[in-house]
Amino acid sequence: MSDRCNCHAEGLATFILGALVGVAVGVLVAPAKGETTRRKLKRWAEDAYEEGKEELEEHARDLKERVLGHAEEIKERFSAHAQHAKERAGELKDKFSDKAAELKQQAWDKTEDLRDKAADGLEKAAKKIR
Repeated sequence: MSDRCNCHAEGLATFILGALVGVAVGVLVAPAKGETTRRKLKRWAEDAYEEGKEELEEHARDLKERVLGHAEEIKERFSAHAQHAKERAGELKDKFSDKAAELKQQAWDKTEDLRDKAADGLEKAAKKIR
């Protein structure tokens, strides 16, 4: 990407340098009045400005298209990663929910065992007291 931009910048710089040299040679060689030369220089400057403006606009459009293309690619990648993370989170949620339910059942079973043992212990104690 940067090679292409540098190439265009070098081409534009070469074009401008060539144009300036051409104007300088033309001014020195042309046997025209000062007013005529100024008018020609003004017209040349306006033309060069318009050409440069059009080239810059073209580069800006190209850059915009490439940026939008990269943005879309990044968006798609992010979306894929987000979907994968969402699926993984769902798997972990299910896994932990199952484990929590298992631990809850174990706690309930232990509580019932302890309650039964306590009831048995109280019955035995009550029989001894009678």
